[in-house]
Amino acid sequence: MNGNEVVHEDEVSLFDLWEKLRGGWCYVVGGTVVGTVCAGAALMVLPPKYEAVAVVQVGVVGVVGQAGVSGVPGQPGQAINMPIEPAAQAVERMKTPAFQLKVAERVGNQTWVEDLMRSTNATTKYISLQIVKATATPGSAPLIELNAKAETPELARKIADESIKELAKREGVLAKPMIEKLRQDLAIARERLASAERELQSINKLVVNVGVKDDRFTQLSLMTDLRVQKESDVFKQRQAILALETALGVPYTQPAEALEDIFVTDKPVSPKKSLILFLGLICGLLVGVVSVFIVGSWRRSKRERAL
Repeated sequence: MNGNEVVHEDEVSLFDLWEKLRGGWCYVVGGTVVGTVCAGAALMVLPPKYEAVAVVQVGVVGVVGQAGVSGVPGQPGQAINMPIEPAAQAVERMKTPAFQLKVAERVGNQTWVEDLMRSTNATTKYISLQIVKATATPGSAPLIELNAKAETPELARKIADESIKELAKREGVLAKPMIEKLRQDLAIARERLASAERELQSINKLVVNVGVKDDRFTQLSLMTDLRVQKESDVFKQRQAILALETALGVPYTQPAEALEDIFVTDKPVSPKKSLILFLGLICGLLVGVVSVFIVGSWRRSKRERAL
């Protein structure tokens, strides 16, 4: 027997494979049935998950542009809004165990609380977030897409709502110094306005009482110039007050909030029934095919040992 004959004998044609599969059809069918049954059992055991989706605007604080001050965007005297924190930082904040533990306690989900206490790997079990927009352009706040999953639609909505409230609460702590600074600037601007108005009233009275005779003409001119200057100061202070009040109001200063109502799916998003059944069928089919060849090899080796 030469080498070509040995190779020819070792070759297995597709027809031979097909015949083996036909001979072991019971294993193929049995594996497919077992795989499908296991997939069905998994669907019965796995709890359904509903998803709540919300587009969240990160909290913003108003600022007033100042001439000659670096780090303050915008035109001098113009009110704009700035994010309290970058969207990426807000996302990481919401993923922390401490943050999600607060949310779990608020919604009263004891299972979630226990998962968080046992392992930090459970932090993304209920909430997943994705940045859909993060821009530093003045006047536009970064947005975050929040996805909360739970066993019921009501619980999913509650988790999303409480997550937004907790984010607003924590960002409120960050924004407090900036808001207090705006309020202090507003109080100072109002005091300066009141002082300038009092001085302007005094100058107006002096101008009325001064005649245009003799050497008093020069005094009248100086008082008129001073009055014009004070009127300009009054105007500037009023503009500053208006800008500060605008910066402290909505929409320039507002907490994190959902742009639209939280959307909750009517049907569960997981488990994927069709996908699990398909995978169970395919896996069972593969196990059945492999079983045919394993059993065939075992029987062949058993016969060879018997000879």
